Amino acid sequence: MPAIAHSAKRRVLERLWIVGSVAYGGLRIFIADHTVRRYGVNIWAFAVVELGTSFVYGLSTARVVGALVDRNRDALARWAPIALASFLAPEAFVVLTGHRMPRAVYLVVAAIVLVMGSVAAWSLVRKVREERQLAEEPHKVKGTHVR
Repeated sequence: MPAIAHSAKRRVLERLWIVGSVAYGGLRIFIADHTVRRYGVNIWAFAVVELGTSFVYGLSTARVVGALVDRNRDALARWAPIALASFLAPEAFVVLTGHRMPRAVYLVVAAIVLVMGSVAAWSLVRKVREERQLAEEPHKVKGTHVR
């Protein structure tokens, strides 16, 4: 795949991922409004944290995938901490601002971090393997392999 087409495809996928991340953030705001608001969590402040970090999370995780596919350690070192911080920030906000929340709420927040973190790690590994496999496959020319 030519570098220009690869770059254009990556930009489109990155933008779609960011839009999906922000949309998911909107869903999380709705859920928070119906669950943790009663424990003193300011939903408007949570919405600012959630939407702001959703955008950053979408961008940074897309860049982490690109860095891993490209084997670019400098870009990985730059984007991975941002991805991790933006992943943890909304849950940290709930834990730090909620008042007298039942132990179950803390367990649910911990479970969310654990499950979503595991899903993110698994998806990252799968996506990187797929992209590397596509990049390393021999190019097919009219039914024959070029080696």
